[in-house]
Amino acid sequence: MAKNIFMEELKQPLHERIKHALDGRTQRWLSLNAKIPESELSRKMQGKLLFTDPEINRINDALKTDFIND
Repeated sequence: MAKNIFMEELKQPLHERIKHALDGRTQRWLSLNAKIPESELSRKMQGKLLFTDPEINRINDALKTDFIND
């Protein structure tokens, strides 16, 4: 059962996985900690723009995650 939940999470778009990893923190918090302008982060979190590899690295540092760019 747990394996199926993990596989479902992998199928989610990157911005949805990041939203889940925020775990109560705000996009503003992420913007400040990952050094991504709020307006740009907002568009990326809506799936309108793609994250760059350096942005993903900074997000991983801020959230203590290991996301890779889709």
